[in-house]
Amino acid sequence: MPNLQKLFLFLISVLIGIWIMKIYRVSNAMSQKRPDPSSFSDSSKIRTTSLHIKLSADLDASVLKGYATLTFERIDKSCNTLVLDSKDLKISKVVDTQSENSLEFTVDEKYKEFGSAVSIQLKANTNAVDISYETSANASGIQVLSPDQTLGGKHPYLFTQNQAIHARSMVPCQDTPGIKAPYTAEITVAKPLVAVMSAVSEGVEESGSTRTFKFNQKTPIPSYLIALVIGDIVSREISHRVKVWSERENIDDCFYEFGETEKILQAAEEVAGPYVWGRYDLLVLPPSFPYGGMENPCLTFVTPTLLAGDRSLVNVVAHEIAHSWTGNLVTNANWEHFWLNEGFTVFLERKILAQIAGKDGEKVRSFAALNGLSGLRYAIEVFGSNNPLTALTVNLDDVDPDDAFSAVPYEKGCNFLFYLESLVGGPAVFDPFLREYIQTYAHKSITTDVFVAFYKSKFVEAARRVEWDKWLHSPGLPYRIVGYDDSLQKNCQRVKEAWENGHVSTSDIADLDTKQLISTLTMLHDSDKLTLKTVRKINSMFHFSDSKNAEILFSWCRVGIKVRDVSIVDVALKFITKQGRMKFVRPLYRDLLKWEEYRQRAIDTFNANRKFYHNICRMMVEKDIQSSEKK
Repeated sequence: MPNLQKLFLFLISVLIGIWIMKIYRVSNAMSQKRPDPSSFSDSSKIRTTSLHIKLSADLDASVLKGYATLTFERIDKSCNTLVLDSKDLKISKVVDTQSENSLEFTVDEKYKEFGSAVSIQLKANTNAVDISYETSANASGIQVLSPDQTLGGKHPYLFTQNQAIHARSMVPCQDTPGIKAPYTAEITVAKPLVAVMSAVSEGVEESGSTRTFKFNQKTPIPSYLIALVIGDIVSREISHRVKVWSERENIDDCFYEFGETEKILQAAEEVAGPYVWGRYDLLVLPPSFPYGGMENPCLTFVTPTLLAGDRSLVNVVAHEIAHSWTGNLVTNANWEHFWLNEGFTVFLERKILAQIAGKDGEKVRSFAALNGLSGLRYAIEVFGSNNPLTALTVNLDDVDPDDAFSAVPYEKGCNFLFYLESLVGGPAVFDPFLREYIQTYAHKSITTDVFVAFYKSKFVEAARRVEWDKWLHSPGLPYRIVGYDDSLQKNCQRVKEAWENGHVSTSDIADLDTKQLISTLTMLHDSDKLTLKTVRKINSMFHFSDSKNAEILFSWCRVGIKVRDVSIVDVALKFITKQGRMKFVRPLYRDLLKWEEYRQRAIDTFNANRKFYHNICRMMVEKDIQSSEKK
């Protein structure tokens, strides 16, 4: 018996040792210095040059099955191991594409939200591999909706959201924005479903009860821009290069709301140069989509919360169109430099809106920037003004990029570019520089140092006046706030001051457009003078709690919660369980979590609707709840 005990203890110790070694190997792999701290792969050794994906969709099981072919170049000729990113994938086989001989591979233990490294042992002449695999029903970048979660109610619906590091849950790849490659795909679905991707369609083949859609994205893109939707969807042409997709039940509303997309695209070309992607299609996703939009090439995803009925919220489309140049063409090398994607895109978006506005363009641009500062202040309040994640360039060693996501790279980055523009004489001088920057670094992935060097090479004297370290590395609010034109904000300020002092009239908002009204309500939320009595008076007069405009309803819910208006609780909870856009969902949950009487109801509501929310949104709200428990 003692010998059996010794043997048992020995086996236990061996198993513990193996487990510790696995954990050490995985954590050690993440700690090694690579071009992208969010990826197990090392683009300085091997770089993907093309990708082919062939998958069949089993929506009943919520999985994709098939294989991926990766062709690659060995930068380091002595490198005999291809390391890829994966997350919850079931990899069954890896073969050399040319010889069809099996290749040895290992899949490490899952490490936090980064997933698992896949290490493939290469032969001397291997330059492409076929990887057979299946996705998980819980893939972080894939959401499958049941028929009752769709407008039609008859068929399931699948969509992906791969930014920032979720492409690895859809396909084994070098999941880093530092590598760009063209891709082709074949997606087989059950009839009558339709598949669309962030690529140009190359037709469909019918076969019995299934159909296979073929795609080709000839322009090299990073992995996070690979996108797929499968559903009972239809499209309608807006122009020769623009169409809108949606579920058939709301295609008319979508066609109207985004009917001016071609006009916005033309304005963008005036500002940034020729559009190189061929098609610019929009796809309106189901309500659980966690973002306002996603700039997938050839197929921008947008939230249905933009369907206001009056085209007042299509500035999001201007933002996603702007990404066609800044983000998709010129890309951040890794997520530590995310502001190169988003700060530039907000800056370009506002130039596009100014172009459309004509003679009042600079007023419109400044008004948008001033409104953006409100979102920036809130983000910094949530993170803490000394949090290093509120700097423009950040350190993401062992940090999930989703945890760093906020308005900071968007608005702090845009403010910095406004400042750099002001130093050189304004748009007349800076706009040609912006176009040259895009042309110079198109199809490349760059770091902040590359942009700084480019600016310094073009504006030597101005660059000497920039305190680069403070602007780029200091946490909190921007080192300096640009002096924006506030003429369009004055009416908002006037109404806000009247309301916070209890003076409410039916004529107050007659001269405000929708964007000015949203700005007024945002200012009102920031006021400490507002009373519950006044809030109820305002709502009885203007019925903001019944608004069909998601931005107005969101802002009004925040106002009501702040003054502890119990009548707004049901409105807010209904709003954040009918759509899953994180811009709205997270702040309202945070607000309700601070209201002790309704804190538990907010938590219970979230738990009851967990399956509705996208994986990214669900994870982030869970973290918000955990964070609120510590305070």
